[in-house]
Amino acid sequence: MSAIGLVLAIAVPLALLMLGAVVYNRNLQKKQAKQNQARLIRQKAGDLLEALEYLMLVDSHRDIQSAVLERVKELYALAASQAGAEAGKGDFDAEPYEQKIKADGPCRRVLKSDRELKYGRRQFSAVLKALTLMAKKKQISETAMVEYRRYLKMTLLEREVDTYTAQGDVAAGRGDIVTAANYFKAARKLLIEFDIQFPEKNQRVKAIAEKTAALYRGEKNEVLDEPDGPNDNLSKALSKEAAAETNEFGMSSDPGAVKKRY
Repeated sequence: MSAIGLVLAIAVPLALLMLGAVVYNRNLQKKQAKQNQARLIRQKAGDLLEALEYLMLVDSHRDIQSAVLERVKELYALAASQAGAEAGKGDFDAEPYEQKIKADGPCRRVLKSDRELKYGRRQFSAVLKALTLMAKKKQISETAMVEYRRYLKMTLLEREVDTYTAQGDVAAGRGDIVTAANYFKAARKLLIEFDIQFPEKNQRVKAIAEKTAALYRGEKNEVLDEPDGPNDNLSKALSKEAAAETNEFGMSSDPGAVKKRY
C-alpha cells in the first residue's frame, strides 16, 4: 500500500469520527436547550397556576378563571412539546380545576395579615400580566381584557380596603386606638390613590374618615356586637385569629399567616 493510501486509510475514518462527534454534541446541546426551555415554561405555568388557585379562593369571576386555566394548559402543553421524548411525563390534569370553577363555591374575603395582602397583590398581578399577553395573542378580545383588568383591580382594592377596615374595627374593639387609626389610614389611602373612578369611592373615603374621627372622640366601637354593623363578618372572622406580630406601621405581619400554595 502506498504512503498516500495509508494516510487516507487512517485520515478518512478519523475525520468521519470527528464529524460524528461534532454532530452528536450539537444535537445534545439542542436537546439540552429544549429541556431547559421546557423547565422554564413549566415553572411559568406553575406560577400562573398558583395565581389561579389563589384567585379561585378569593374571587368568583369564573370567566376570568376559565381564561387563565386555558393559558395554564397551553403553557404545560408547550413545555411538553419542548421536552420532546419527555412529553408524556408530568402531563397537566386540568379537570380538577375545571370542576372547581364550575362548582362556583363561596370565596373568602378575609385576608388575615399584611403578608397575605402582599401575596394577594403578587398573584393578582400575575393574572393581569397573563391576560395582557392573551389579548396580544388574540386568545381573548381587547374588550374582554379591559373588562377583566378593571374587574380584578377593583376586586383587589375591595379586598384590601375591606381587610384593613375590618382590622381597624377589631383593633378599635380592643381599645388600641393607634393601631386602628393606622389601619383606617391605610384603607383610606388606597381608595384615594386608586386610579379608577367608581360611584362609591368618595362615600367610602368619607365613611373611613368618620371611623377615624370617632376613634379620637372616644366613641365605642361596637362593630363586633352589632349583627348589622359595617364589615361585621370580616371583623368577626378576624377577631377569632390569634394575636399576630405587627410591623412598624402597627399592622399584622405574622409570617405563618400565608402558606406558599392555597
